[in-house]
Formats: sequence, structure tokens, C-alpha cells
Amino acid sequence: MSEQTRKERSTQTGVPKNNPILNMHAYSMNSPAEVFKEFSTSKTGLTAAAEKKNRQEYGFNELPKKKKSLLLLFAQQFQDILVYILIGALALSLIMPFAEGEEVHLASFLDAGVILAILLLNALLGFAQEFRAEEAIAMLEMLTSPNARVRRKGKEMIIPSRELLPGDIVIVEAGDRISADGRLISESHLRVNESSLTGESTLLAKTIEKLKKKAPLAEQSNMLFSGTLIAAGSGEYVVTAIGIDTEIGKIAKLVSETKIPETPLQERMKSLGKILGSVVLLLCFVVMGIGWFHGRTSFEILLIGVSLAVSAVPEGLPAVVTVCFAMGVKYMVKKNALVRRLDSLETLGSVTVICSDKTGTITENKMKVIESWLPSGAKKGDERLLAKIAASCNKAELTNLGEQHEIGIIKFEKKQKV
Repeated sequence: MSEQTRKERSTQTGVPKNNPILNMHAYSMNSPAEVFKEFSTSKTGLTAAAEKKNRQEYGFNELPKKKKSLLLLFAQQFQDILVYILIGALALSLIMPFAEGEEVHLASFLDAGVILAILLLNALLGFAQEFRAEEAIAMLEMLTSPNARVRRKGKEMIIPSRELLPGDIVIVEAGDRISADGRLISESHLRVNESSLTGESTLLAKTIEKLKKKAPLAEQSNMLFSGTLIAAGSGEYVVTAIGIDTEIGKIAKLVSETKIPETPLQERMKSLGKILGSVVLLLCFVVMGIGWFHGRTSFEILLIGVSLAVSAVPEGLPAVVTVCFAMGVKYMVKKNALVRRLDSLETLGSVTVICSDKTGTITENKMKVIESWLPSGAKKGDERLLAKIAASCNKAELTNLGEQHEIGIIKFEKKQKV
């Protein structure tokens, strides 16, 4: 879609012209024929030429991912005021042996070595935990990329949802998860669970009739939205938005722009660091002033000040805090709870009550056959025959397309073959 068309649709729906996010209200008030014309498609799906054109214009159906570099992830472990003080003490400890003018020995860098070891230990512990969490979350994100059944050039095919394009005709049935936003063009007793977007657990009945006026998301009865689940029935829809332009893409954009607040412990540690840094500097100036008053040399005064600063800073405090967090994270992993950031553990530990309605309960949306029952006197092999008959009486085609109980039956039948 051209930028001019985006601006025109934004004007129709009351959205500012400079808003880059496509508003879905306009399509809910359009007929299927009007949507077909918009994306150069039809009930038979995109032609080869239209597919090429739309791919160049819209790209792929995926949300932009801001993956942190390993170097940046490691550098972030040093963002603490106590660590800054330790780095300053480390620098002075490395300089002082050379400033003394005497022969430099390995033992001269003992203080510097201890401070460096503590800094690296603290950083490595935090880096290792956050790296593992990033990898685990990336694996979970891979599981949320289902395939989609589409019609292109008059033929039905199954493609990765990443390859969906505006103008694609997508065929959905009970158990399917919607992969892109779109305008419904046909349906048969279609019911959709949109709780992931609206928070309402009630199944919504869908229709192909166009709306006569603008409606909020939960009342757009002729639209299907990415991330929602087909609970019953079947239907077809034409894709109108992919990637960041989808409703769930808008949510992702808001989340990515949200500034993460500091935890209570981070605030207290920062406050402690400021107080400690101010006191250390004040004492250093006082001691150095006394030394100057008694006629000490500049080098002796500086040496005393550095020694006082190094001794006053609790070098082990950051490492102790990180180790405690790491132990807490390890315990939570045993309880099947994944913590992405170490410092968020302290906030979780402060929670005493969690309020959640039934739509706040997270499940995997998977079903599995645990046990089967046969009439008494059943012969050997009858269970395999039972599984074969059950697997033949469903519409699931792949392990991620179809109703979950049907997918569970197919897996059960495959297990019997082993």
C-alpha cells in the first residue's frame, strides 16, 4: 500500500496523517470486493505478479526484533555506580606503582588484580544468566510461528506464516491460530477467541457483513486478528496487514518503546553508591588536606588518598548481590519460571498477591492422549487400530494445524506405529 493510501485511510478513521501504523477500521467498513481491489487479489488468491509486487512493498510477516549484541549485553553488567567507583579505584591502583618511581613487581598490582577479578566475576555471572534467558526466550518465540493454509493462483498450499502477504486468501478452521490481520470473506459458524487482544474470554461470532460505522477492536465482527485463536467453525479471509501493521504489532511497538523502571533494590543500591562515593571523596580530601598541612609530599598524599578510597569501597558487594540473584534464578528455573533479567528477581520476591481473572491464565493450548480404553476381550493390535480410525476422522493436516484434540489424536496414532 502506498503512503498516500495510508494517509487517506488514516483521515477516514480519525487517525493523524503522520501515523505510520495502518488503522483497521477502514477495512471493517469495506466490502470484500473493495478489499480485493485494494490489494490486487481475488477469491482465487494472489497472482504471481501480485505476489511479487506485494512482497517488494510489504516485506515479510514478522515483527522487528532488536537483538542485543553479546558485547553490549556484557557492557551492561557494568552499569552501576558502585562498579564505577571500583573501576576508578582499579585505574588508580594500576597507575600508582609506576608513579612511585621504584622497581615495579607483580605484587605491586595485587590490589588492582583483586578489584579486576571481582568486577569480571560480577559481570560474567550477570552476563551468563541474561544470555541463557535471551536464548530460551528466542526458542519460545520460534514455537509461536505456525504455518498457514492459503490459496494462491487458484491452488491451496501450506506456507510459513512469515511468507504471508496482504492480499493472500487464508483458510482457517477450529484450532488454527491467526497469523495476520484480515477481512473475513466467508465463514461457517465461525467463533474466535480474541482474549489475547481484548482480554475478553467470551467467544466472538464472526460475520462477513461490512460495518456501517467505526467500531472498537472487540466489536469488529468481520475482522480476524493475528495471535487470536479459531475456537469453532471455519472460514476464509483476505490478509490486510502483516508484521508491525497488525494489531499485535502495535502492541509490540508500544512494549519496545516502554522504558523499564528501576527495581526497588536498584534504587537503593544507586542511593547507597551516591552516599558512599560522596563520603569517600570527602574523607579523601580531608586526609589529603591534613597530609599537606603536615608537609607530606604530593605523591604521599595521593597514595594515602587512593588507599583510603580503595579500602572504603565494598568491592565484594556487587558480586555478592549478583550471586544471590543467580541462586534465586536457579531456584525459580527448577520451578519452571524463567527470569529474563537478574534484577527483576528482587521485584518478584516482593510480590505477595497476584490478581488474575480466567483470561490471565496462560496455557500451551496443547492436548495429549494419556491413555486409551478398549472393551474387555480386545485383541493385541486393537489399540493401534483404534488410533488409526481416530486419526482418520479429523481435519488436522500438520502437527500445528487443526483443533488441538485432533492434533493430539494424530500424535497418539503416530506413537502407536513406533
